[in-house]
Amino acid sequence: MSLFTSVLSMVILLFAGVPIALSLAIGGLIGLYLTFGSSALISVAQTMTGTMNSFLLLGVPLFVLMGVILGKSEIGSKIYKIFDAFLRHIPGGIAIATIVTCAILSAMIGTSVAVAAMVGSFALTNLTKYGYDLPLSLGIIAAGGALGILIPPSVPMIIYAAISMESAGDLFVAGIFPGLILVTLFSIYVVIISIFDKNTQKASKTPWKERWSALKEGIWALIIPLGVVFPLYLGLATPTEVAVIGVIWSLIVGLFIYKTIGLRDLPGIFRDGIDSSVMVLFIICGALVFGNAATQLGLPEIITNLTAGFAGAVYFVCATILIMLILGMFVEGASILLICLPIFLPTLNILHVDLIWYAVIMVMSIEMALLTPPVGLNIYAVHGVAMSMGLNSTLNMAMRGTVPFMGIYFIALLLILFFPQLTLWLPRFMQ
Repeated sequence: MSLFTSVLSMVILLFAGVPIALSLAIGGLIGLYLTFGSSALISVAQTMTGTMNSFLLLGVPLFVLMGVILGKSEIGSKIYKIFDAFLRHIPGGIAIATIVTCAILSAMIGTSVAVAAMVGSFALTNLTKYGYDLPLSLGIIAAGGALGILIPPSVPMIIYAAISMESAGDLFVAGIFPGLILVTLFSIYVVIISIFDKNTQKASKTPWKERWSALKEGIWALIIPLGVVFPLYLGLATPTEVAVIGVIWSLIVGLFIYKTIGLRDLPGIFRDGIDSSVMVLFIICGALVFGNAATQLGLPEIITNLTAGFAGAVYFVCATILIMLILGMFVEGASILLICLPIFLPTLNILHVDLIWYAVIMVMSIEMALLTPPVGLNIYAVHGVAMSMGLNSTLNMAMRGTVPFMGIYFIALLLILFFPQLTLWLPRFMQ
């Protein structure tokens, strides 16, 4: 009864519009209080303080701050100009440039909505200029932005590492190859569409002088993701240390090389970074309180017993994917991870599921949730950007444009599900 009351309280609070962090923490506290009495208050306080006392979680506010700096520095547009200059003349080239830019920015920022909003602000104009269908254009950016939580650095991967006690470096590296698979599948799709869509215009080939000019201007921005990925791949730095490097290098590029931000902008940048970071960390605290309550009240054992009569690990993993996709219709992506992982984790351990492999599956499921109406945040992000630019966008257009990319995400998810080595070979190669 305590467990049922805890879960029911959390669900009621969520649908009543109470912030996700408070819904999770209060739901967990109610269940613990009904079982253990006033000592539950001490348990909740210890869980929250223990959560924040983590060197690994220090990477979350640092990567969030890095994303804010990059957004204010207009670095994304300079990266886009490089790929646009080199690819625009081939079929679907402008769309491919948009997708690759999303992937590169994902290797800097680590959050999907920020990537989608940033790329939309400069890529939508070019896509519509050359006749790309507006729903397709919105779908390209929304789906490409969702790569932000898969390609390292990834804030959800840091959170996953903090909860599961897996290596954050291994989790980061595990997302690289699946991310490249998605970029390839997206690119193939937009090339096929552009060939058969008569409205799509072929852009003229950019002169080599302009190409080199774009490369020269954007090369400093391209160095940022290399500074993040290679120290991790070579084992020279932890994710938190890499985040520090990323913040410092982003400031150097924005302040002294591109000069798109000034010293007077720094207080506002740091304030935005603090606001976003506190929100994320508060949600993490609430989720771990609820996860701790669910574990102590026996929810993992109930889940394990329910799945014991079926096909073991494979059935359970597929069931969790379905649960996360359903939750994606009502709850935003980070909250899905924070609600589900503490509940699923004990059963995953009992069933001997590889937690590195499962991390990629979980994050890809959340990527699909970011494109799932009515709460798909990336859909709202690109629609909002399109409206601010004066384009005749509707939410229905944005949703329609993401449907094919949802299918591509599902195909990639099936590949990872049935061929785990696509995820595991790179982390094991590093060991």
